[in-house]
Amino acid sequence: MKRLLFYFISIIIIIFFEIIISKFSLFGIFFIIFIGLYRGTSAGCTVGFFIGLLEGIFSATSFGISSFSYSIIGYFAGRLPKRVDEENIFAQIIVVLLGVSLAKAINIILEMIFIGIRGSFYFGLEFVAIILVPLFFKLFKIWWNVWFKQLDVER
Repeated sequence: MKRLLFYFISIIIIIFFEIIISKFSLFGIFFIIFIGLYRGTSAGCTVGFFIGLLEGIFSATSFGISSFSYSIIGYFAGRLPKRVDEENIFAQIIVVLLGVSLAKAINIILEMIFIGIRGSFYFGLEFVAIILVPLFFKLFKIWWNVWFKQLDVER
């Protein structure tokens, strides 16, 4: 129950920050990848689905596209701890860069299929934020440790 409450409050806080800073909304993807790396595929996929669902409700994107792409990002991030050292700063940056790129590609492809809108694939302020990923991961670890005693990696 405590873990569900943690995820619920974390998702609400992340969506709140994404609404406030609408031009710079990568906090959700960072958190999804963090949960996927440290807690596994099911937690990453579930958190990704709910963050994408709420992001789809509060933004002007097509409903369901973000939840699908974020679920895939959470699943793939959950598959990586066996192959990647999640404490390595460069590995965190590369995994998040790949995750953001994959989320953008999935969103563009799904929007082209279902809506017919051709999107563009570019990095703007996202690139600066990706460099700050270790800071966000450190904040997420502190937030986890406030709720729980330690953060164990599920392998």
